Amino acid sequence: MALAARNGRVFALSALGRHAEAEALAREALANVRGLPERFVLVLRLNLARSLNGQSRHAEALAELKPIEMAHRAAAAPQRHQEAGAVDLAVATALFGLGRRDEARIRATAGHDACRAVLGPDHSRTAEARELIGRIDAA
Repeated sequence: MALAARNGRVFALSALGRHAEAEALAREALANVRGLPERFVLVLRLNLARSLNGQSRHAEALAELKPIEMAHRAAAAPQRHQEAGAVDLAVATALFGLGRRDEARIRATAGHDACRAVLGPDHSRTAEARELIGRIDAA
């Protein structure tokens, strides 16, 4: 339970723009992942990637996301449901930050479609996806 709260704190710090703090907390938690459920590790790494993107460290975020993508794709459908679109959005953000606009647009659209299908049009992650697509299109 304490680790789940820590992960929530990492997410909240990133949402508040306190990305360096979020990164430090995520790395601290990841140093002690032995024996933790794989899904928890995946979500914690995803939040680490979000904090790196927030610091414009997009290449590092993309490197962090590669194993997350493989684990996410290998997970059973009910487990993927909870992270619907999140991996695509993090990858799209990193690609966009690296100037890879076309690739970013494809991944952002895939993330939006997943969010809309699984979470609905009014979910905050769906709105995040729409906002990202708007930024990409405006660039």
